[in-house]
Amino acid sequence: MRTTIDIPTDAARVFSILAQGGIGIIPSSVGYGIIATEPPALQRIYTVKRRQPHKRHAIIGSYVLHREIHVLPPDKMDLVRLLTVDLNLPLGVIAPYRRDHPLLARLDKETLAASSMDGTMAMLVNGGPFQEELVRVTAAAGRAVLGSSANLTGQGTKTVVEEIEEEIREAADIVVDYGRVRDGWPRASSTMVDFEAMRVVRVGACYEVIRDVLKRFAGLNWPDPSV
Repeated sequence: MRTTIDIPTDAARVFSILAQGGIGIIPSSVGYGIIATEPPALQRIYTVKRRQPHKRHAIIGSYVLHREIHVLPPDKMDLVRLLTVDLNLPLGVIAPYRRDHPLLARLDKETLAASSMDGTMAMLVNGGPFQEELVRVTAAAGRAVLGSSANLTGQGTKTVVEEIEEEIREAADIVVDYGRVRDGWPRASSTMVDFEAMRVVRVGACYEVIRDVLKRFAGLNWPDPSV
């Protein structure tokens, strides 16, 4: 029986697969994701998920990567730090980005177009310990990790590997199973916020907490999902 996990070793194994053009299924605090670093693998993810062309990849990121890639005024950067670092909340951040950042400059035109919209890019920040380590390793190697939730389009983010559709699992070259994710209840997937317009794009994990924090610290009154 397995009673321990080794995040650095598991992240290194995943990176090895991704660097060879493979696909991984990995845990985050808000659900399981399907990821790749190379354009052909990212296209295979689109195909297996039956994803429509208007759907975008997100960058699997960290607070450090967010600071390097996203372009926001200091007060909005401070809000992201408050939520993701000080309060340890997962957050999907949508913001303008630096097109000349080395990780993005490596992407081909089609992949960049599939990962951005109207000059903005989405990034999952503070997705949990495994994601943080994987991003650290891949960024050090000059690669961006891109992907989306590990499920068929429209079927909802999965909180345990067993719920992931068989065809999605079979598309992956490696699956890291850490059991049920931490922040998958009452809803999985990240809360997505457009920090340029300061609006909620998707109500997801920890939304009630995020909403309360931004009301207290920024005076924002965002929609109450219970109403």
